[in-house]
Amino acid sequence: MTRLELSGERSLDVFNIAWGEDIGDDYEHVTTNISPDLNGGIIDLFFTDEVARVFDPESGAVLWESDGTPNVR
Repeated sequence: MTRLELSGERSLDVFNIAWGEDIGDDYEHVTTNISPDLNGGIIDLFFTDEVARVFDPESGAVLWESDGTPNVR
């Protein structure tokens, strides 16, 4: 599992993703925990420009961090 901190003080626990980009969008959209199914797990959707930080919740290691202010949608 990976944890994402998003704009608006939101966070998500992510086990797997599916992503795409719609015509006219500046950023990709990401659906989490969709495939394979997690048997009752929470499915979320966010845009990549909303991500503030990605980290390993067990070790606390930061895997990626934004160099700016993430957008709030």
